[in-house]
Amino acid sequence: AYGGILLAVVVLNLYLGKFNLGFANQPVAHTMHIWNFSGLFLVGLCAVLLGGCPLRQMILGSEGDMDAVATVVGMIAGAAIAHNFALASSAKGATFYGEAVLIAGIVIVSLIGWAYREVDA
Repeated sequence: AYGGILLAVVVLNLYLGKFNLGFANQPVAHTMHIWNFSGLFLVGLCAVLLGGCPLRQMILGSEGDMDAVATVVGMIAGAAIAHNFALASSAKGATFYGEAVLIAGIVIVSLIGWAYREVDA
């Protein structure tokens, strides 16, 4: 079923002349690939420390896991903060402060992971 939907969307975009393969000239995407990769690296690192990806956290939260609910509320609050303080990227590219916060996030989450690692006694 999903393959059929994908095929239909591709065919329709080709027919309408809206198909554009790649990152360049997309409506919202920018071509600063290092920041795209780094942002998703931070998401993955956080997901490892949280015990599951954001979708899994949402499902666990809907099942009543309050740790997952706190995680989902934190993701929503983080998105609101990123957009209110102009940290979120746009089609123009990554913002300076967004880049700084991303680097700080990777450093902080890495330190948290290192501090709470399991050590053989």
